[in-house]
This record gives sequence, C-alpha cells and structure tokens, in this order.
Amino acid sequence: MSNLRYGLDFGTSNSAIGIAENGRARLLPVDPLAPNPAVTPTVLFVEREGGLHIGTEAIEQFVARNAGREIVRRRINTGKVIEQFYNESRHIFMAKFDADVDLPGRFFHAIKSFLRDEAFEGTNVFGRFYTLEELIALFLGTLKSRADAICGHEVKGVVLGRPVHFSDDWSKDAQAVRRLHNAAALAGFEDVQFMFEPIGAALAYEATLAHEELAFVFDFGGGTLDFSVIRLGPTHARQVERMADVLAVGGVVIGGTTLDEDIMERRLLEYFGSRAVAKTLSGNTVTYPKWLLAQLRSWHTIQLLNERETIRFLKEFRVLAKRHRDEVEALICLAQKNYGWELFKEVERAKIELSSLTQTEINFEREAIRIHEPLSRRSFERLISARLYAIEEAMQATLDAAGVRPEAIGVVLRTGGSSLIPAVQMMLERTFGADKVFKQEVFTSIASGLALAAGA
Repeated sequence: MSNLRYGLDFGTSNSAIGIAENGRARLLPVDPLAPNPAVTPTVLFVEREGGLHIGTEAIEQFVARNAGREIVRRRINTGKVIEQFYNESRHIFMAKFDADVDLPGRFFHAIKSFLRDEAFEGTNVFGRFYTLEELIALFLGTLKSRADAICGHEVKGVVLGRPVHFSDDWSKDAQAVRRLHNAAALAGFEDVQFMFEPIGAALAYEATLAHEELAFVFDFGGGTLDFSVIRLGPTHARQVERMADVLAVGGVVIGGTTLDEDIMERRLLEYFGSRAVAKTLSGNTVTYPKWLLAQLRSWHTIQLLNERETIRFLKEFRVLAKRHRDEVEALICLAQKNYGWELFKEVERAKIELSSLTQTEINFEREAIRIHEPLSRRSFERLISARLYAIEEAMQATLDAAGVRPEAIGVVLRTGGSSLIPAVQMMLERTFGADKVFKQEVFTSIASGLALAAGA
C-alpha cells in the first residue's frame, strides 16, 4: 500500500482526486453534497469554534451563517503583510482584521491564486495566524482524509497538478511551486511529485488511443489558461518519463474568475455608485477613490471595504450624493452584509448560461441591492475581446515554440469549465478545424490523467 499514489487536481475553482486501479483512473466521490461528488469546490470555511468544512459543505455553512450578517471590522497595524490594502499612490500598508469581531467563520475561495503573491504570507483566523501553506493544507488534508476513508487505507504519495505558469515572473512561479509542495507535505503527503495540468489532461485521452497522435491541450480553468503540445499514443503511454514527448508548453494568467471580474467591472459597478458625485458644504466635488473601486473587482477584496473608516466614509458620502444615494447604500450593504460571494456566483451563473443561450440577465436582490442587468453573448464577447486576443497570441506562440503548424495537430483537447465558452470554442475551431476539437470531460479529465500517471 505504501507505493500507492493519488492523482490530485488542485484547482482554483474546483478540485478532484483519483487513483489508478487495473490501469484505469477511478475518481473518488469526496464531496457527497456536490452535484458531481467527484468534483469538489475549492473552498474552505473555518468556524470560530474551530470546525472545518470544505467544498459544498463549506459553501452551505458560509451562506447560512455569514451572508446577511452585519459585521464591521477594525483595522490595526502589524509588523508584516497579512492583509493587503492600497492607498491612492498604490503603496501597500500593512494591516489585519481585529480577531475579536463577532464573525461566525472565515470563508476562503481561490486560495490557489495566492500562491504567486509574494506579499501574501497568510491571515489571522480568530486569533491564530495561518500561513498560506497551512490554509491550503487544511483543504488538501481534508480531501486526503476523505479519499483515504473511501480507499480503506492511507495513501502518502501524490502526483499533484500544477499550471504551466503560476506567474509570468519565473521567481514567483518557483515560489508558488515551493509553497504548494510545502502545503502538500503539511497535508500528510510524504512523496509529492508535480505534473503540468494540461499534460494530465492529455494522459486521460491517451488511455483511449490505439494510434500515434500529436495533441494540443487547451486547459482553461478558474485561475489560469495553459497549453501544451505533446506526442501521444500506445507506445508513449508505456513510458514513465514523458517530458521528451512534450514539444512545448505555454499559457497566460487568465482564468474563468478573471472573466467574472471583467463582467463586474464593466457592467455592475454602476449599481454600487461608481459614477456617483457628491458635493461637500464647501462646494468641492467628491467621487469614490480609485482604491475603493479596485476592491469591487473581486468578491474577496469586497470584504476589505468592511472596516470602520471606509464604512464611515461611505455613509457620509451617501448623505452628500443625493442623486446616487440608493447605489451608495447598495455598496454599504454589499460590504457589511457579506453578499460578495453570492453576487459573484450569480455573475458566474449568467456567464455559464451564455454558453447555451444568446441572452441572459444578472439578477441579484438582497436588501438594498437591486441588480437586473441584461447580458447578451455578443456583448460578453465584446467585453472579453482583449482577453480572447491575448489567448490567441499565446496559443500561436506555443505552436511556434513546438515548431509545428496548426495543420500538424491531430487533436485539440479542451479541458476546464471556461473552455466551454462559445467564443473560445470558435477560436479553437478556426485555428485547428472543427473536426479536431475533442470535447472531453472538462472538470475531471486532469485528475483522471494525474491518477494514471500516479499509477505508472
């Protein structure tokens, strides 16, 4: 049993774990509350009392215990960077949240994306400081324990997926790998090996092949977009070391959450007073400071607005901004009542719906917040057009690095939920031909390939 290893896809949005049995990958149902128990949302909820929840259970606990609850945090200075805030000049100053606030629990999402952030060391959770590695280990360790229980024995080895690029900066990329290795060790894995995630996706497809083929893997997940050009086939599958078959890897730091943030920034900020103008008694014009608008771009930075000085500013601004009073009130509600997560889940839902419909609407009503924003597929594609151009350029750069033209590619393997976006599919079909784009399982193909590699 000591030689057994898991294949573990630790994703920004979702994770999966599997093991090889008789030459086939078996994905383990570690999240019984999820629609697909083999796919676990990469989220963590730590209760004030010490309880720990991951996946679907964590989401349910957070929504039930935190959403709609008014909590104002107090900001105090510390000697090192724990939580990041930015002033008008983009200088970091160091602060943490008061550990004594009456918060039922802390909710963590997209923790993988912080691996490349040199400034983020960790956070205070109810009086205890957790490093980023320790937070990730809480998630990975719980995932491992559930997998061990299903298998009936402890497995201490793992082939862990990693993006081609955590960051465009090689030093940050190397730091991210070290941190992830340390987190896996803290979670109880004694033998930790890494494999590029798009290669993992290719191995799952290769298990079905009876002939040689050159593949382009397009892995568009929640946090990153990775490519690889790799030789596949029965002869290659019998080899333990596969790097000689990898002609090139590439990618860009764009993920599904990036597109959600683009929608928020371009279509929803007006609902929270981004264009509000207030007149002071002395006749001066006041608008939102730039740093405040920047925090609205993602759900977890929205929480940083919920501290006394910022709430005091917003309440004073609300009095002066008479024509935009409702929008400012909506922002106060969003920040104080912990509705950021639910709002971004609604944005994500609408984005996903546009993969099958040409028109949808973002609908979100909570207390003072009233959002009804039409969103068409065409307007969404215009909104992300710069992202699509960057993706196409990076794809071509990867082909150039491999020394192959698109016509030489035998199959295009898409994986990751964002690969389902119609504009992305059209890009792949335009580049390689519609007949070459293989629609494999987008959420579990990487974990299946990593499990096969772990069993080799």
